[in-house]
Amino acid sequence: MTKIQASVFLVTLNEGKHIAEVLDALQNFAEIVLVDSGSTDDTVAIAQAKGAKVIHQDWLGFAQQKNFAMAQCSHDWLLNVDGDEVLSPAVVQHIRATVAANQNQALKLYFEDLFWGQPMSAHSGKRSIVRLFRRGQAEYPLNRKVHENLVLAADVQVLKSTGLVKHYGYGTTELLMQKKNKYSTLKATEKFESGQKPSLFKLMLIFPITFIKSYFFQRMCLSGKRGLVHAHIEAMYAFLKEAKLFEYHQTSERRDKTQ
Repeated sequence: MTKIQASVFLVTLNEGKHIAEVLDALQNFAEIVLVDSGSTDDTVAIAQAKGAKVIHQDWLGFAQQKNFAMAQCSHDWLLNVDGDEVLSPAVVQHIRATVAANQNQALKLYFEDLFWGQPMSAHSGKRSIVRLFRRGQAEYPLNRKVHENLVLAADVQVLKSTGLVKHYGYGTTELLMQKKNKYSTLKATEKFESGQKPSLFKLMLIFPITFIKSYFFQRMCLSGKRGLVHAHIEAMYAFLKEAKLFEYHQTSERRDKTQ
């Protein structure tokens, strides 16, 4: 079978646990570009053995790192995959068909997050993100420090993929909490630097509102104890963003008074 005429790009740091499985699912693509920011495990060695083009780049931030990786690709069609995401055969086939059609389109992939070793309930809402696009039709917003979803040109038609992408990155309570803590710091910093003011009303209500939304409306309640824990972590993430925004403003005001 001929290769899919698209470049896959990944940005990695210490993804040795899953990178072999990730790259195995990408072997039908014409090019795999992996930009690593200094892994100390076997990520780079595995990637080279799997035929990826490996480039070192010190960490620039999520959006800038992905823009750098994208610039290293040689094909017109581009696919972004993280180092802990595994494409199913159904997703690969849909990408092949989209690239072959060569229309002014982008493809939104659906993600199956594994938590405590298994996927959440099939009735829970699946995350969806645009990951396949044509060069020049999308860019990563450099003003976003986290959740740097692509900004598409106005005339691009967004299609929905069949199949799911298996995501290992939220696998344990500890790992999910670590990521949410890190992301909340980046998001609060982004809000602070853009001049957004904190709200005491929002700080008081954001935790229960987010929990209710996650547990009931996103139907995490159907995943038993795992869903209960996951919903609480989502609520804590929302709370931490607001708490840190308050902290940054208070620290800044105190610093201004002492100058």
